[in-house]
Amino acid sequence: MHYSRGSLIAAAAVACLLLTSCNSAEDGKNGGAAEPSVIGSPVGKPIQSPKAMPPRLSDTVPEPDPEASYIEDVKHELRTRTVKMAGAPGKTSATCDKDSIRPVAGASVTCTVTYEGIEVTWSVEFTGKPGFGGMGDGYEAQPSTGLLTREGALTFFWGNNHDTSSDLRCDALPRVTKVPLGRKSKFQCSYFAAKASTDGQDMWITQSFYSTTDGLRAR
Repeated sequence: MHYSRGSLIAAAAVACLLLTSCNSAEDGKNGGAAEPSVIGSPVGKPIQSPKAMPPRLSDTVPEPDPEASYIEDVKHELRTRTVKMAGAPGKTSATCDKDSIRPVAGASVTCTVTYEGIEVTWSVEFTGKPGFGGMGDGYEAQPSTGLLTREGALTFFWGNNHDTSSDLRCDALPRVTKVPLGRKSKFQCSYFAAKASTDGQDMWITQSFYSTTDGLRAR
């Protein structure tokens, strides 16, 4: 069979186009740019295990004198709760808008705890139910703000994720700052999770911190 020079050139061009098309299709199937090997991306910089440091004596909340007035017991309890909320020891002090109070149902007092220079106002309502004194001195107290500390955030995040990931990263975190209570803050950390997606791909999982009266949490 006789082929002209022109027909041979045309046939070669068609074959080239077909080959290019096939190669492109195979690239897509084999995980090209349209199919990344890792889902998501990390935030911040790598972190290491927080160093466990014993609290300084000045950072602890001293017990009130046994002969102190009842309001001093309330101040001590609120200072302790504030430290728990911050997730890290710190210098505290407290004042209340009353010098004394009888813990009967319906009574109230407003106290301000200063933690590392940041003020947290606690609205205290007495319930008449048993409390820390064992009698009818129970109360409910709500803080005006949440707190986030670098030490508390890193300790919580590391403690919850270092067993499952060798790469943990966090935003630049402030030493201490106010954050909304019970709502996500703007501060985040992330960790690498191998084959964590439903189709078996690696993932970066990012969590935001939020403050609760029981301490810092992340989700």
